[in-house]
Amino acid sequence: MSYTFELNNERKDSNNVSGKVNAKSPVVEIFSAMANGKDLSRFGNKADVAAKYIMELNSKAVNGDTKAVSELNEIRRFAMEPVLMKEVKLLSIYGNYKNIGYNESCEVEVPDFANIDAKMQAAGQDVTFPVIKKKRVPVATTTISGGYAVDYRKAALGDMSDENELQEQVRVQIRNKAAKYVVETIYNAIKNAKGVKYFIEDSGLTKTDVDKVISDVRRFGKPTISGDYALISQFNGFAGYTGVTPTINGISEAVMKEIHDTGLMGMYNGAVLSEIPNPYDISTLNADGKNFETVLPTGIGYVIPAGAQSPIYTVTRGGLTSFSGNDVTTGQIISRFDMEIGALVAPGREFTVGIISDTNLSQI
Repeated sequence: MSYTFELNNERKDSNNVSGKVNAKSPVVEIFSAMANGKDLSRFGNKADVAAKYIMELNSKAVNGDTKAVSELNEIRRFAMEPVLMKEVKLLSIYGNYKNIGYNESCEVEVPDFANIDAKMQAAGQDVTFPVIKKKRVPVATTTISGGYAVDYRKAALGDMSDENELQEQVRVQIRNKAAKYVVETIYNAIKNAKGVKYFIEDSGLTKTDVDKVISDVRRFGKPTISGDYALISQFNGFAGYTGVTPTINGISEAVMKEIHDTGLMGMYNGAVLSEIPNPYDISTLNADGKNFETVLPTGIGYVIPAGAQSPIYTVTRGGLTSFSGNDVTTGQIISRFDMEIGALVAPGREFTVGIISDTNLSQI
């Protein structure tokens, strides 16, 4: 899957700007305030100067001035980047996350366990003991993009009403694509792992297979099962609850109330059940065209033990990079914002995360 899109006459904006504006420039804060519809009086005379400058740039952009387009995109980048980087840190829910500099090699330190077997030996003999070494492993990265077409004519008149919504759209696009990339990387790494792995794939979840994965993973720590509502809600049936019969036997009143209130059980066989929010991707229709696709596959759940060192590593390199160019289909001027992201499941440690997969639901 491609996580970016092409532009005709693509220009990297940082190579096409004056260099006078940086993240701490007043014009960036005033631009954000204008986009959010906030009162500019607190900025004093700086507000008038900055607003005039922003409108002049938009007027030049209307007339095809590529430097003005790049200057505006740099201001947007400085405005969006701090918010987006905070949101991207939520990738740490999958394991270890860090941001590295543009000039740093994309590697992570992973534990390498040595001498872990216990042996019997005669008195006075040397004994092997557990040693945790660190090794550096390269992380493959991909570029994730979000973007939009700007109405420069409208903005040239001082109307910034669309700007906040468009910036939010870019952040949502990048967040969703980043989560999808990480989920796909984890799934493929565990599915294709050699040796020990806790992975089941059925046409509909079966209690026998799910219980086995929970039992296997539980030895590393109390497991949490995370997945889409369509997957997690199937555990209700394992407790004997269908919600259609007038009398339900073999299920406690507390569990019945929990399912009634939330639609889900909170626990199953000592494992915490956790729904991963999975919104629609309104830009993509499903196979029959009757509904939207979801951002993440609905048929994959992760069984993650608490207290264990997570084998999942995600990284972002630098921050946002902005580009401008023309849409390959319409020729319209498009602003694109890129982020480099990587994900890795530590080689040889794939067994510390289990996967349950329902092929009746959407897959990778």
